[in-house]
Amino acid sequence: MSPILTILLAEPDVSPLETRFDKLRDLAEVQALIGQTEDLHLDAKEWPAREDDAQRVLAKALSGFSNADGGILVIGLEARSVNKGDPDIIQSLKPVADAMGVKSKIENLIGNLVEPPLPGIRVAEVMEVPGQPSGFVLVYIPPTEGLPVRSRKHSNFYMRVSAGTFPMEYFQLADLFGRRQRPVLSLLSKLGGFKAESGGAFYEREFYLGIMNSGRAIARFPSLRYEVIPGINFAAYGLDGNGHWGLPLRPTSQGWVLFGGGADDVIHPGTHLEIVKLTQRSRVGQWQRVGATAPGQYFPEHEFKCGLAADGAPYEMVSLTLPRDDPFGIR
Repeated sequence: MSPILTILLAEPDVSPLETRFDKLRDLAEVQALIGQTEDLHLDAKEWPAREDDAQRVLAKALSGFSNADGGILVIGLEARSVNKGDPDIIQSLKPVADAMGVKSKIENLIGNLVEPPLPGIRVAEVMEVPGQPSGFVLVYIPPTEGLPVRSRKHSNFYMRVSAGTFPMEYFQLADLFGRRQRPVLSLLSKLGGFKAESGGAFYEREFYLGIMNSGRAIARFPSLRYEVIPGINFAAYGLDGNGHWGLPLRPTSQGWVLFGGGADDVIHPGTHLEIVKLTQRSRVGQWQRVGATAPGQYFPEHEFKCGLAADGAPYEMVSLTLPRDDPFGIR
């Protein structure tokens, strides 16, 4: 099996909020919420009996959390404040009678309750007793990366502030409407095959570098630069076998290689661009297989730095580890 390239800081890590959401999928974690206060990222609600009331609760939470820092709505808990003006404290479990049914209903409603549509929402059920329908429903709501999100059930924009959800003020709306959508870049890397060169005197393995755009805006004028390391070279026939690269090769300072795009070079949201194909030459190992006429070959581990940039995206350095590989099992 081919080794896996390790990229440090190349892709955004799972957010602490998503980690909290995954942790709450354990019944014991939901039960442990009793006695805790609601906060900026947590809202506890009972599921209303009336359909319209349920939609209003959900729409307000979607708008409020998305226009703030994101959050988790836990359905099936009773929360109230002890004193007026204090944050609500989660008092007791109030599981919904049909957790799977409520989960399915929420998933069907999400696209109709707010505008613009909010991607990245996750919904999960937590069963109270295995084999029984009652339980709790969790809704993970990410922050919006673009325009503010309005509740269609209230015709208002909401924002989560501290432990409450409130209609947004004019200055808050003005700030969010002025927010520009941006590309979000990360490093694309993958290993290719390896082949013998010079009659088996040495071997070369291939790997590819490129840029992924997971943001909501087009990445214009993208660029990739990486640190030169002896033994790692351009593939002889380019990226496509005809001497071409994914972006133009630009002059740069000694010790670095730079590929930089012009006005016609863009990476659309949700897509990637392969830029360069590189090869790594093997080294002679210290061990020799029984019956072999020469020591075995291996590919040493290398770590080198890459830099990513585009119009509207901050320049970011990424550390890429090319792992050691003994393709013939000789150490």
